[in-house]
Amino acid sequence: MLELPLPTIRSIYRLRQKLWILLILQCVHTCHNFNLEQRLPIVKYGHRHSHFGYSVATHTIGEANGPNKTNCVLVGAPLDQNRQPNTTHSGALWRCPMTQRFDDCEQVITDGRRSNGAYEINKPFDSEILSPPGNDEIKENQWMGVTVRSNPLQANGSGGKVIVCAHRYMYIVRENRYGQGLCYLLTNDLQFEEVHEPCKGRPVQRQHEDYGLCQAGTSAALLDDDTMVLGSPGPYTWRGSIWVTQVGGEYLQRDKTTYYSDHSDLNSPVDKYSYLGMSVTGGRFFGHMSYAAGAPRSEGHGQVVIFDKSTDNPIPVHSILDGEQFGSSFGYELATADVNGDHRPDLIVAAPLYFTKTEGGAVYVYQNIQDTLPVKYTLKLTGPVESRFGLALANIGDLNKDNCEDLAVGAPYEGNGVVYIYLGSSQGLNSKPAQKILASELGGTVPNGQPIRTFGISISGNTDLDDNSYPDVVIGAFNSSAAVILLARPIISIQTSVQRDELRNMDPNTPGCLADPSSNLTCFTFRACCSIEPYDEKNKELRLAYSVEAETFDHLKKFSRVFFFDRDNKRTNVLSRVVRVHTNGRMECQAVTGYIKANTRDIQTPVRFRLKYSLVEPPLADSALVRLNPILDQTQAHVDFDGTFQKDCGDDDLCESNLVIRVEPNITESSGHEYTLILDETELEVRINVSNLADSAYEAQLFIAHQAGVSYVATKKPTNATCNSYNTTLVACSLGNPMLRDTTTFVTIRFQPKGLEPSEKIMLFHIFANTTSKLVGPERPERDLRVNVVRRAKLNFRGWAIPEQSFYSGSSVANSVASTAATETEGHGPMGMDDVGSQVHHMFTIFNEGPSTAPKVQMVIQWPYSLYSDPQSGRPVQYLLYLEQVPTVEVSQGECHVAKEYVNPLNLASGSRENLAYLSAPAQMRMFPSQSRHSFNKSLIHSQRSYFSSSHRDDHSDDSQSNRNRVRRSFLERVTRLERLMYDSESSNAAGSNGKKQDIVELDCTKGTTNCVRIECEILNMPALSEAQVVVKARLWNSTLVSEYPRVERVRIFSTATAQIPESYGVEVMDHNNIEVETRAYPELRNQQRDTSIPWLIIILGIVGGLLLLALVTYVLWKVGFFKRIRPTDPTLSGNLEKMNEEKPFLAPSKNTHHVF
Repeated sequence: MLELPLPTIRSIYRLRQKLWILLILQCVHTCHNFNLEQRLPIVKYGHRHSHFGYSVATHTIGEANGPNKTNCVLVGAPLDQNRQPNTTHSGALWRCPMTQRFDDCEQVITDGRRSNGAYEINKPFDSEILSPPGNDEIKENQWMGVTVRSNPLQANGSGGKVIVCAHRYMYIVRENRYGQGLCYLLTNDLQFEEVHEPCKGRPVQRQHEDYGLCQAGTSAALLDDDTMVLGSPGPYTWRGSIWVTQVGGEYLQRDKTTYYSDHSDLNSPVDKYSYLGMSVTGGRFFGHMSYAAGAPRSEGHGQVVIFDKSTDNPIPVHSILDGEQFGSSFGYELATADVNGDHRPDLIVAAPLYFTKTEGGAVYVYQNIQDTLPVKYTLKLTGPVESRFGLALANIGDLNKDNCEDLAVGAPYEGNGVVYIYLGSSQGLNSKPAQKILASELGGTVPNGQPIRTFGISISGNTDLDDNSYPDVVIGAFNSSAAVILLARPIISIQTSVQRDELRNMDPNTPGCLADPSSNLTCFTFRACCSIEPYDEKNKELRLAYSVEAETFDHLKKFSRVFFFDRDNKRTNVLSRVVRVHTNGRMECQAVTGYIKANTRDIQTPVRFRLKYSLVEPPLADSALVRLNPILDQTQAHVDFDGTFQKDCGDDDLCESNLVIRVEPNITESSGHEYTLILDETELEVRINVSNLADSAYEAQLFIAHQAGVSYVATKKPTNATCNSYNTTLVACSLGNPMLRDTTTFVTIRFQPKGLEPSEKIMLFHIFANTTSKLVGPERPERDLRVNVVRRAKLNFRGWAIPEQSFYSGSSVANSVASTAATETEGHGPMGMDDVGSQVHHMFTIFNEGPSTAPKVQMVIQWPYSLYSDPQSGRPVQYLLYLEQVPTVEVSQGECHVAKEYVNPLNLASGSRENLAYLSAPAQMRMFPSQSRHSFNKSLIHSQRSYFSSSHRDDHSDDSQSNRNRVRRSFLERVTRLERLMYDSESSNAAGSNGKKQDIVELDCTKGTTNCVRIECEILNMPALSEAQVVVKARLWNSTLVSEYPRVERVRIFSTATAQIPESYGVEVMDHNNIEVETRAYPELRNQQRDTSIPWLIIILGIVGGLLLLALVTYVLWKVGFFKRIRPTDPTLSGNLEKMNEEKPFLAPSKNTHHVF
């Protein structure tokens, strides 16, 4: 007997009582209750590390239904110490009585009965005189108890045997060791009967290629025809075999032949390394006895081979079942059970290594159909990941007494171990477990509070251990050296019904009822009834709790239309009460009154109720052996029923409505019955007509499903429908409750399609109507509306240069970086942007005139970056319009991209000494006068101030000051010449039209006369009537123009740009958007050498013409007397000289003299 110290036993009992109390409080929430009482387990423990519980079997000593029987549990411990002398870990078989103690298991004598090579059959059961192992055998690590099987003793004397095996038993022949295995057959009272070594005496010359590693006893089965089947996966290079022997009946009359399956190289049903015999079972699968053997490695996925019973060797193969997944170990465990109660055995096959992302382990049910097993499984059960679901299978008998056997499946590696109970039914095994038994939720633990692990490694049942007429279950947990006995609770059969006269034709417009006539609400009354059949000889009174739930069960509705008053007079849709019922089979009823909520709209759909009974359990006993509380049969403990409303639907109370829908948008239908909408700010209106051509339609509703980019705006008035946005893609309209016969509702819905994605080119509307009435008619009330979406955008693209005219002068400076660096040493500091030339801006403006939004505009600018140069000649780059920075997008969102090697590659310092305004052309010369902010003279003054203010930043020498003065004078002269030249250019153009030849240079990207850089700009989301502007800032490279074009009239520099919307956005561009922007560069006048010489012919003709003109004038003057003069009287001229008085005035007039003037 296994002994534990007394303090340890007391601590175990105290700990168990505490855990029971906690478990009782938690079990309502955590236990998956059926009738196996996991709150009061009976736990038996073995020695640590002995693998106690690796195999278990229920056993009855005596006749199964007789009065003098003893129930016990047999437990194998393959690594335990056997009672045989001179052995340590040879394994043992234990018998555990039905008590609440943990440590009262006794070891059954197995080994030690062999003496001098013969077994002593008549040695007493309790004899301590056991023989040590012989010199020709090895008992250490033989794993005695790896397999334990028992079958009940029948009244006719059949059955009642026990088999226990040690598949690693070895015997020695000279220097060779052969692991052939052995099994002991025990009598009903666990006495030794005989030993079975089916491989002994067979050829072993080729070691494992013969029978050298037979490993008989790896599996075993005791069948109801007194046949024993042993599985041995080792013969012929682990091809495997089974051995069939009759073990019942009179010894002299029984068939002592050992039958085996063919495992030869030529005729074996499986290949090498298939492990045939890893599991065995038997039954009348085809109307006669057959044997099934699992070969979990056969063909990679595993197979089950079914043999027919025969009196010839080898026994014939009937059929083979194949696994479905490679490496799943299909056939690792087998069981036989009648899961549908047709008295034909069904085959259950486990594949514990089956796996998917969410599953680990599978069990296949092959349900017998007219004495035939199907090739394809009938049902497949799976367990959680890495649980080894199916590592143990057991037929546990009929737990709920429905004449269908039930199945237990072990998953020992799901947590600490789980056992699933599946109930049989007339349709077959249920796919959902009726009970899930977790090791972590058991009411007992191993000593020292350690949890039970590998719970479910072995299972046995189909034996009533506590004599309450219900089969019980034993579950092994070898890692904890424990065996757990779970007793089955009695099941109470209950019948439920409802008397519901007032639940028919309820009128929601009539308040009150017989039970509450003064109520302002419509009410009703029904009677909940139940009866309980006696489950033992006594008539008992049981307390039952019943609940009535309206509409919210099984997720039918979120809110109920009816309510009850509870004991606190509060409204609830779940009414709970407790009643007392006698177990005499008589029907007992209770009245229940309910109320219909005000403003209930849905009167077409019946009100669903569920009546459910549960047993109010008495306090839990200290032990399952003292008392097991009964449990209600939940399959009969509830009933669903409904209540109906009074409706205007004819005599049959069935409303049959015929809803017809017509749909039309507010746009003209194009060819092919299609509609097209040009996307702009206007809305789309959908006109819908819904007609009811049959019975009244209760809760009639209209739904319009649309895309998320189409938003619901409103419903146009007038209409008798009420519409609201149900969500972002659905509009719901109420058409009336009810919508009467032969009525039509008109609805016009306004939608705004502005939110459509650019890739969406079609608007789809699914329009449908429904009602709680039954819909009839030739077609369903639904329509689809398809509207093609066209996006059009007219882009107004223009551009200009600031300034339009620029000037260049001075000496030619090389463009190389070395020359640039040289210029930095001339006393002016680091070379900056101002040193290379005047600033030039090219502006590109896009205006979206609509009507649609331009989701993305791509602008490509060809920028005249430099003149063409020959890299092989070593000439430096001759910059033209030198980019100061990456172009920018203004006013709108967007950005520009250009290769970084073209943006200020010389890293010139930024800054401007000259303002762009003074470089601008006069107002009358500008293409876009609105861009000018200042007059020319104001710009000039501002530029002078800016220049001279910046000149005070550094302290220079007198020479530098004189240089500034010269620059200032040159600057003023340049401004004067600037205005003169710009006005003269107009007259020059006119003169040019009269035949004067002008030397004009055009540098154009499109003509290939310059080296251009590609600038790509993206402008995002341009709504209708919006503008975006791209600004390109550059410097006119002075030295390039001076060196290349010193004597030309002007240089015309063009940048070109195109703008478009990508085709993927589906926007039609209604204008051609290609433009050129021109910058005119003029050489300064002082640099132009004008030809001022006058031809001699013109001089001569001028002189001659002048002389002729002089002669003509002289002649005319002579003719008019211009040369004849009238002189005044003068005495000196006439010669009459008189002496005159000096006092007389010189000019005194005389009396006779006339003055002629």
